[in-house]
Amino acid sequence: MLNVLVVPHREFLPAQQAQQKLFIMVKLKPNQEIATSRPPTNFVFAIDTSGSMYESVIGDAIPTGKTYEIDGNKYEEVTGGKAKIDLVIESLQALVRSGKLNQSDYISIVQFDDQASTLIGLTPGTQVKKLEEAIGKLRNFSGGTRMGLGMKEIFKMLEKGGMASRRTIIFTDGQTFDEDECKELAREFASKNIPITALGVGDYAEDLLIDLSDATGGRLFHVETDLNSNNELSVDIQQLPNKIIEELSNAQQDVITNLALNVKTVKGVEITRILRAYPEQAEFSLTQEPYPIGNAAGKDETIFILEFTIENRPPSRVRVAQLGLTYDMPGKNRRGELPPQNVVVQFVEGQIGAAVNQEVMGYLQQCNIAELVKKATQIATKNPQQAEKLLETAHNITQRIGNQRMTQSIGDAREELRKTQKISEGTRKTVKMGAKGKTIRMNSDINDDLSEEKIRRVSGT
Repeated sequence: MLNVLVVPHREFLPAQQAQQKLFIMVKLKPNQEIATSRPPTNFVFAIDTSGSMYESVIGDAIPTGKTYEIDGNKYEEVTGGKAKIDLVIESLQALVRSGKLNQSDYISIVQFDDQASTLIGLTPGTQVKKLEEAIGKLRNFSGGTRMGLGMKEIFKMLEKGGMASRRTIIFTDGQTFDEDECKELAREFASKNIPITALGVGDYAEDLLIDLSDATGGRLFHVETDLNSNNELSVDIQQLPNKIIEELSNAQQDVITNLALNVKTVKGVEITRILRAYPEQAEFSLTQEPYPIGNAAGKDETIFILEFTIENRPPSRVRVAQLGLTYDMPGKNRRGELPPQNVVVQFVEGQIGAAVNQEVMGYLQQCNIAELVKKATQIATKNPQQAEKLLETAHNITQRIGNQRMTQSIGDAREELRKTQKISEGTRKTVKMGAKGKTIRMNSDINDDLSEEKIRRVSGT
């Protein structure tokens, strides 16, 4: 049902060396029978309805002369033009009218500001009129921003869902007062395999949205009111209807759900990271066993990189770990499993050759780009020279791999840093989101001049 390939980055490691890293690629692809199945979906939209959502972003807006304060920020009241909340309403209406929903697709609408409520519970997508009425109510709210209240509403609906592809989109345009609570809730979402797609526009907290999407195996997008960037995860706000329809279509392709990874290691071996490297990047928490690692689409591979740290070993051939998987096939209403797979390594004396598996290293390098970019944006103000070096390394990796969009995005940030000795807020959001973007599929002939160890030395990670 699920074809699985397990590949280490090296077949041989030096003996008697402490704190070695072993990287294992786990590649998944459903067979034809499962790939063509159609899972039912439960999709919840959580919409920020705080006062800042009424800011006009498209068209000619005429000031009324009145101002008001929300979340500590002052806003000028205007008439005319389209506000962010108007564009979200139009996008959701476009979805329910698109004809892409059937009786097995369930939609819910949740609003949150400094309070939260469910405007309509999970409802078949064919009940267009009911859904449109609920969407229209989004303009009836205003206030501050407490995203955690909205996340609680979502979790109550989805935590007991049956065998279905479950997903939520959170749209927000500002900071939230309850970041810590949001992060804790994200762990609960992950435990029930509820991916979060985060859409941020304006003055949102990008690190929080990255954390929510990472923890749950979801996705994230930087919504721009004047799109001038060139990365995979930037969305023109006028294209929001298309992006929301695309995300629903992606959920309909999740033919494998509730992937849970079982890892058993021998003494002196520890799993230290679990990354989804393709088709989109995410880093999963190690706080819960078996480890929830999201879903897998039917028409493409899903690739994970597991990082192990290994203590001193004498020369020998050793089974260092066993890997197993369990998963759901909602389109078939069945569960499946991968029996334990042995990870065996040969430890040898003396120097070993530099040969590594190029495919594994290629995916690892792409995942490390996000760490390089994150650190560069953190230190840009205090140490612009070091930040530029980090961006240069990230730029070289993306260029060598062939990820043109990411190369351009990082190059733009590097050029801005060189000229101004800082990275602006807009550029920071764009490049950080872009570094977590869609991964380039690897093949066996990628040049490995930029090794994983070299990246770690430069980045300090």
